Amino acid sequence: MESSERGQRSEEDPEYEDEEVDPRIQGELEKLNQSTDDINRCETELEDARQKFRSVLVEATVKLDELVKKIGKAVEESKPYWEARRLARQIHTEI
Repeated sequence: MESSERGQRSEEDPEYEDEEVDPRIQGELEKLNQSTDDINRCETELEDARQKFRSVLVEATVKLDELVKKIGKAVEESKPYWEARRLARQIHTEI
């Protein structure tokens, strides 16, 4: 074995698997693994929430489009009335 190969250990090396890990390092590795699990869970929850949001957005858009078709013309025709009413209230409060 060359000197450069002796200095490096491979994870596939059987001796590497039998070697004990310092308890402090083992504790930190366990914390890291738990944190990774927590992050993965949060990412899954985020993706689920985004999917639900997209679904609700599509549903709301469809309903809004239906309402526009149903009452859109009436809303447009009523705008002058509501604008006049707003101006009347504004004038009344200024007096």
